[in-house]
Amino acid sequence: MLTGGRSARLLYDKTNFFKHLFAEAQSCNIYFTDERCVEPNHNDSNAAMLSASLCGNDAFNYSIYRMKGEAFELNDAAIKYSELLPNKLDFILLSMGEDGHIASLFPDSSALFDTERKVVPVIAPKAPFQRLTITPQVIKSAKQVYVLALGDEKKLKYEEALLDPDDISSIPARLVLDRTWIFDLDEEIDLCPKL
Repeated sequence: MLTGGRSARLLYDKTNFFKHLFAEAQSCNIYFTDERCVEPNHNDSNAAMLSASLCGNDAFNYSIYRMKGEAFELNDAAIKYSELLPNKLDFILLSMGEDGHIASLFPDSSALFDTERKVVPVIAPKAPFQRLTITPQVIKSAKQVYVLALGDEKKLKYEEALLDPDDISSIPARLVLDRTWIFDLDEEIDLCPKL
C-alpha cells in the first residue's frame, strides 16, 4: 500500500524503489493509503502521481487498485475499497505531513477512532477537502510500515510526537512511532519491503 504527496514523489523519482519492490515480488497488488476526491487524472490525485512514477516499469507484473475519489457517493466508494483490501497488508508506505497527519488521518479526526471500517470518507483541513482514507486498523495490522518524514519541520514534529506517544488525536503519526521512519532519502536504509 503506497501513499501520495510530495515526499512520496521524491522517493519514487529519486530511488530505485519500484525496481526493488518488483524484484522482491513475482507480482504485486498496489493499493492506496488515501485519495483526494478529484478526477483520477487530476494533478492532486495520488493515483495519477503513482501512475506517472510507474511509467517505464511495464515489464513488471503489478495491478493497481485505486480509490475512486471521483465517486458521487463516497460512503459506497469507501465500502467497495474496503472489500478489495486483504486482511493484512505486507507493506505500507506512509508520509507524515507537517501537522503530524498520516494518510488522510488529520489531527482531531473522528476517523482516528473508527474501529469498524477499513476505509472512510473524511474532510481534510486543506484542499482538496473531501478525501477517502484508510483507518488505523489497516495500518496496525500491516506486517511492515515505513513512514517518510523528510525535512526539518517534520523531524521536529516527530520529536514532539515522542513526548506524549498516546495522544494520537493531536498527532496521528503517533500511531506508527514503533515502525520504520525515514528522515532523509540519502540515509543508508533499506527502502524495499521484505515480501
